[in-house]
Amino acid sequence: MNETKKSDALRSGSLNWLGVPPVLPPLQDAIGRWCWPNPHGPSEELLKRSGQQRMLLVAWLEDLINAIVPLDDVSHQALDFEAARAERLRLFKLASFGLHVEEHFSRTKRQRDLIIYSMLRCRSQSRIEELALAIREGELEFATAAIRYSEGPESAQGGRIGPVSPQAGHPDLNQRLDQANEGDLVGPFSIGDFFVLLRLDTRITTRLDDTLQAQLIEELYQDWLHQQLTALETAESIEPLEYLPAV
Repeated sequence: MNETKKSDALRSGSLNWLGVPPVLPPLQDAIGRWCWPNPHGPSEELLKRSGQQRMLLVAWLEDLINAIVPLDDVSHQALDFEAARAERLRLFKLASFGLHVEEHFSRTKRQRDLIIYSMLRCRSQSRIEELALAIREGELEFATAAIRYSEGPESAQGGRIGPVSPQAGHPDLNQRLDQANEGDLVGPFSIGDFFVLLRLDTRITTRLDDTLQAQLIEELYQDWLHQQLTALETAESIEPLEYLPAV
């Protein structure tokens, strides 16, 4: 069967669309995976040259999502086309990725926490070692030492930095702060031309609320979307889209 006949078969109902039938149904390969109908046509080549092919593929995938997600509720049926399309996309994201939110959150939680820390840096190793000893012995406040002796812009805030992402600084600094507990002095150690002393002041723990849950679902959807687009851009097939309503 050539591509035209396969395309006609799809349009005649070989796929069961529960929502709005798609403008451009997918082709199916020998094992039932979905394919972009015309990956090597002149229009696609033009879109590739103009850098807009991905936009078209996103629109195509979202149109297919619109086709597989029904809106049975009476209130949903009153929505206009754009609102209904957005609601179908929301339902698809929730059904496909909602159960993976807690795992994704656990895996990335440490990166989402914020920290407040204090930093003192000097070019002189002997000076920073003296300051570190004085701070540890309680003879000198960290903020006072930072204001007087730190050779970076943090001096103006008494060495205080944050709240910031734990990934915002130098990799060596990030790793040491990640292993510290609140109140710990870290260092001195060298970074580039400086010797650095740190204190982890506060770790602000991220809570999984409704807003973050929606953000995590969107992150998972974007990861999935990127995988589909990468396959389609190289004329590969993708798994058929499925919709199982969230309980």
